[in-house]
Amino acid sequence: MAVTEPDDPAPRAGAAAAPDASAAPLSPAAFRRHALRRAAGNFALLKHRHCAGQLVSMHQAGTHWLKFMLANALSYQYATPPPRYNHANDIIGGPRDAVVHPQLPRLLSSHSLPHPAMRWGWLHACLQLPPYVVLVRDLRDSLVSNYAKWQARYDVPFAVYVRGDQRSKRYNSDIWWCIRFMNAWGALAKGLPQRVTVVRYEDLRGDPAHELARVARAFGLALDNAALAHGIAVSSKAHMAVKEDPARPPGAVRESSGDPRTAYDRAAREFVGAVCARYLEYDFGYDFARW
Repeated sequence: MAVTEPDDPAPRAGAAAAPDASAAPLSPAAFRRHALRRAAGNFALLKHRHCAGQLVSMHQAGTHWLKFMLANALSYQYATPPPRYNHANDIIGGPRDAVVHPQLPRLLSSHSLPHPAMRWGWLHACLQLPPYVVLVRDLRDSLVSNYAKWQARYDVPFAVYVRGDQRSKRYNSDIWWCIRFMNAWGALAKGLPQRVTVVRYEDLRGDPAHELARVARAFGLALDNAALAHGIAVSSKAHMAVKEDPARPPGAVRESSGDPRTAYDRAAREFVGAVCARYLEYDFGYDFARW
């Protein structure tokens, strides 16, 4: 049985050779079948359903930031110690993380994809599944950030990484993983909007107060305006940077260094645009034909 993915699983150094660029790509129909088979074996969200809510996010989509803001708002509201580290796993962690503050609503976080059966509304009622907040980001920027963090372990040029590994798990996140994530959660959000709340990283950056309040409402959290304002106020990059967990890989909080899309040459841009046009069913409002 699959388990909830770690907050940001590290790829294994030298785990596999670079993908074979000559391998024939799967057709959209074959890719959908491949994605369905993988999702059908992932029972993580069903297994770990006993919580107040689940935050599910794309890789490098601002997960630490959103968790840190929400965790600080919760600790302020309930008068508990603030999160120890910037990943806030002592307040919003994975299913294996210890419950440090039992008086707080238990929220879980993962990068997991939903099991196909979760599209059945009756299943949510029958199993008392929690509400889900899904954090997404423009996959072009997510890929650049993921590569910047793990390029030493990936050990391939960005031009190779951006084409991803359609069939297996060479990378912990690539364009194909992003498409599977967006298609799966997009379908669930469309079919069950009362159970799934979508937050875009770009909207979170533009208006963190509005989006954090949306997240609190989606989880049914009784957070007042003072708690929400406090969560935002103490969650600057500078504050989060000094709360790095020494036991985890560095780089969870990084300063922006210009336009990330300068990493894409013309061929990479054409590839991403063509792949998204052919395989992506739910774009969450992003226009991958425009650069």
